[in-house]
Amino acid sequence: MWISIPKRHIVVWDSICSNISPEELDCASSDEQRAQYSLEPFTYERPTNIPPARAGDCGVYTLKYIECHALGIEFSKKDCAKASGKTMRDKMAVDIFQELPNAHEFENKDNDANLGAYEVKSPGMLDELTISSLESLLSSGLL
Repeated sequence: MWISIPKRHIVVWDSICSNISPEELDCASSDEQRAQYSLEPFTYERPTNIPPARAGDCGVYTLKYIECHALGIEFSKKDCAKASGKTMRDKMAVDIFQELPNAHEFENKDNDANLGAYEVKSPGMLDELTISSLESLLSSGLL
């Protein structure tokens, strides 16, 4: 979604909504909600030329669409079809990682003291706390 406060104009960039019928949109909100949040002072548009994303790829697809729009590059559905969602996610992760050079200089200290808390010390052996916890669960009938 793009909102221009000075122009009082909203552009909804949503491939799903561009394919939803008016009847389906009416079900999305009540009359009270529509009256409470009126768009009357704003103009708005929903571009219909947005190609639909494949199931599960809408987040990556949306980011790529926004990137192309921001750079003034024509968005092609074929470009997204060439790469799978996983490949696009991996590339985005690498791009983000490379943009933050100082972020990977530091050791991750998030809860390091507890990293081994759930590791079994010896294969096939459980500690007494784990055994008593399992016995309690069994006797409670939750398992």
